[in-house]
Amino acid sequence: MKINLSFKKEQRNGKEVVILNDKRLYDEVAQHWANSINRTKKTQARNFYDQILKLDEKIKSDGFDSVYPFIKMLNSKVAYGVSRRVVSKEFQDMMTQCLEQIKQDKNGEQTFKNFKIFFEAVLGFFKGSN
Repeated sequence: MKINLSFKKEQRNGKEVVILNDKRLYDEVAQHWANSINRTKKTQARNFYDQILKLDEKIKSDGFDSVYPFIKMLNSKVAYGVSRRVVSKEFQDMMTQCLEQIKQDKNGEQTFKNFKIFFEAVLGFFKGSN
């Protein structure tokens, strides 16, 4: 299933609001991926989520542009997990789809936030599956 982290921004009551282009992202899509990555060790999935949370905190203190290379470095960490057989190819596919969408542009930080929330949703369904 395709993961679409894209969004649009609208003004509502004087505030800028982010609206996902795929309304199913945090529910149906996340549940699909949680079922797909079932061969990934739960501790490894949680470790990746912890890394994502740390990157999010670092963005708040250092800015998106300085953290961007470390976001992209997650690809190599996932590949290493696959080589150790603690992360499934399906997990790698999910991460690759997400990380490809995060660009170093004006939408990059929000796309990363959408990724973080999507991963949280996947983890919730994944932890609840067994």
